Amino acid sequence: MSGGQVEVELRLPGWTRSPFARRHGLTVAALLLLLAGLVVKGWLLSRSYFAEDDIVFVGRALAEPLGWDHLFRVHIGHLMPGAFVLVRALTAISAYDWGLVSVVIMALYAGAALALYRLLRLLCGARPLILVPFAFFLFAPANFQAGTWFAAALNILPLQIAMIMAMCSQVLLIRTGRAGHAFAGLAWMCAGLLFFEKAVFIPPVLLLLTVLLLAREHGLVGAVRRHWGLWLAYLVVGGAYLAGYLLGSGRSGGQGISVPEFYTAVEYLGDFLGGTVPTLLVGGPLSWGTENIVGPPVAHRPVEVIVAWLVLIAVVAGTCRRRPEAAGAWALAAGYLLVADALLIMLSRSGSVQHAFESRYVADATPVLAVCLALALMPWRKEAPGRDTLPRAVSPFVLPATCAYVALTLVSAAGFAQGLLGERNRAYFDVARADLARVGPETGIYPVLLPDRMLFPWQAVEDRLTSRALSPLVEGALRERIRHPGAAHDAVTFDDRGHLVPATVFGAQVVAQDGGCLPLSDRTVVAGLPAGREGNILRIDYRVPRDTRATVLRDGRRTEVPLRAGRDRVYLPALVASGPVRISVQDDGVCLRAVVLGIAVPEEVVSGGAG
Repeated sequence: MSGGQVEVELRLPGWTRSPFARRHGLTVAALLLLLAGLVVKGWLLSRSYFAEDDIVFVGRALAEPLGWDHLFRVHIGHLMPGAFVLVRALTAISAYDWGLVSVVIMALYAGAALALYRLLRLLCGARPLILVPFAFFLFAPANFQAGTWFAAALNILPLQIAMIMAMCSQVLLIRTGRAGHAFAGLAWMCAGLLFFEKAVFIPPVLLLLTVLLLAREHGLVGAVRRHWGLWLAYLVVGGAYLAGYLLGSGRSGGQGISVPEFYTAVEYLGDFLGGTVPTLLVGGPLSWGTENIVGPPVAHRPVEVIVAWLVLIAVVAGTCRRRPEAAGAWALAAGYLLVADALLIMLSRSGSVQHAFESRYVADATPVLAVCLALALMPWRKEAPGRDTLPRAVSPFVLPATCAYVALTLVSAAGFAQGLLGERNRAYFDVARADLARVGPETGIYPVLLPDRMLFPWQAVEDRLTSRALSPLVEGALRERIRHPGAAHDAVTFDDRGHLVPATVFGAQVVAQDGGCLPLSDRTVVAGLPAGREGNILRIDYRVPRDTRATVLRDGRRTEVPLRAGRDRVYLPALVASGPVRISVQDDGVCLRAVVLGIAVPEEVVSGGAG
């Protein structure tokens, strides 16, 4: 029996030979695939909501002025001024509007897909086979988390667009030699750097892509020397950016590079490269891990990993046998996954094994992988593409394999959706927005930390406080009351469900003995309390025969506080200061019963006494 190639001749319907189908049929098919991808993306977005860094970014957008410190802060290792500008714009239009954010994410996703379609046509012409890598990108499970968590989408989707468009410019530069395409590639790299520092990998990708396309004709050295001036320009831009990144990271206290212990590194790379990556590349996993605030992690089972590796080996071996040039494309894909994803994340996240199961760390590679798949399946077209006719001969395995991949990704998407916690976070924000609309004008709204399920504890305290995180839900004077609450006799705060409930203060206290009054010296009480922290509240319990005022002095800062007859306590924000609290009264007959400094908590949490 012959071991040669097997091809199947397909007899296409008559309408496929019409002028419209010959001219636009491929584009129509690509748009239909894109529409299907958008439907899946929209469904996943409907199950998600603001979480974790999303809340931090929106809160900062209103709390901080638009300036250098805000835009160029390195946030957990990410330098992303363009993303911060986009967040500020969306917040100004409609804060915490998930519908608006979903439209933006889907628009960026569609932009990346259309850019990839253009790149595939530039590389391989109008061949129906380009729909295979196009479908791989559209439905890749590696993009699920990156497309449903707003903070991740702000990094990854603009990077995908920038990387794809830079590759388009490079292909056009190779084809035409026009310098304008070189400048366009540099501009796209700079645009990517505004959103994600991983855009520094765009030049190496372009260099290796150029070698792949030209090495056969010009040799390895000739392919590199062909555009040496461009590579030098990329090196200068990338070097200047890295210098600024390191400077900003040091100033902002950003997360640095650290080498993990040997066994930690081995475990991380084994889980990531050995299990997570192959499972995602073949359309899995069939099931995901436990529910997570930003989307479930990959929970690959041994059988899934084994099948995934067998599929990948079959694809690589089959394409290399059919086209020996495919080996270079797969080497580029493997190199990017190893250096830009596995090693970089391992070093920047200290080899934390939990990150080995995060699908978003593979998302930036999907455009590169799609291009490598295209070059493994088809030769590139050096000449400008003309009107290509639809070829009738295709490999018998391509269509069923692509359909199986898409079907598997849909099953994977259903499992991923089950692990999203969007409805829980959405309910919290909806309840908080409704209760804020009903709060009385003289009620003090005092901050409390958001639940850990919404914002991880390692975030800065000021970002976790409701005074910053929830103030964007309202506008005008009410927003200022939340951000900067004043003195009030009635206090409310947020419970774990987002409801506004009566509040008290839990913390350090100075209490008069036997229900009496604290001793006054020259009408002043000196309460030795610990230093106040961000978000702390001061509560003064008192008894007065008529309305009067008291003056609270701490660390040289003075606050006037009303003491009303018929009420027995007043609340006010505590200054972030050290030293004793001095409370001076204006009239005789004032009885100060207790002074409490601490955090606002629902009254139902603390019972009795002075807190």
